[in-house]
Amino acid sequence: MHMKKLPYAFTEQGIYMLATVLRGELAEQQSIFIMRAFREMRHYIKQNQQFVTQSEMHLVTAKVSEISVKMSSISDRQKKTEQEVHDIQKSIDTLNENFVSDKDFKNFVIYKGQKFEADAAYIDIYQQALNSIYVVDDYVNTKTLQLLSQKKSGVEVILFTENGHGKKGFLTSAVANDFKNQYPPLRIKPNPDCHDRLIVLDYGMTTEKVFHSGASSKDAGKKLCAINAISDTGMIHPVIDKLLLEGDKTI
Repeated sequence: MHMKKLPYAFTEQGIYMLATVLRGELAEQQSIFIMRAFREMRHYIKQNQQFVTQSEMHLVTAKVSEISVKMSSISDRQKKTEQEVHDIQKSIDTLNENFVSDKDFKNFVIYKGQKFEADAAYIDIYQQALNSIYVVDDYVNTKTLQLLSQKKSGVEVILFTENGHGKKGFLTSAVANDFKNQYPPLRIKPNPDCHDRLIVLDYGMTTEKVFHSGASSKDAGKKLCAINAISDTGMIHPVIDKLLLEGDKTI
């Protein structure tokens, strides 16, 4: 029996072309269903061509073409959406590159009453140190060491201080020894020359950073104050070198 040639839509190539216009996990599943459905339809028609009229064949072909057009339109919209998402992600990446990361904070402004923010600012600074933390401050106490205890393990702390009493006491030998035992190493040296407060991280290393603080860490947040990075860290080297020559202080 002479077999009629199937319309292109019912060939393996036609079905494949229809299925591959879909994208995404759900679309891939739908593609599989389409392949199965058209394969079964093709087998049915081949087995029953004597019962299928030419007009019915044209009708089925037209319907398949209509479905193909719709699916192509869906695919175009999906590609457009994917491109828009890609453009949005690219814009987000650009914004991220231009924003300052947490570890690159250079300046802090702490307002009156923001004691929690003040503590967080000092801890953020101390945690950047990889090798050493030098604190030049005449007014230190237990609160100072509490904040310094958040440093990385093994980072050396040197306090340059005259250990002024202030309104809330001063640093005692007992507290200093407790800190040495739990968060070593700690050294205390005198500060005969400096009025301002300085924080020096990783002195003499490539990761060296210097901050000028408007308030002692134990007092920050009582009134408005600022902590600012000093970009030219070399300018404080003569000061620190001189302080390092001082003998260790007994408190």
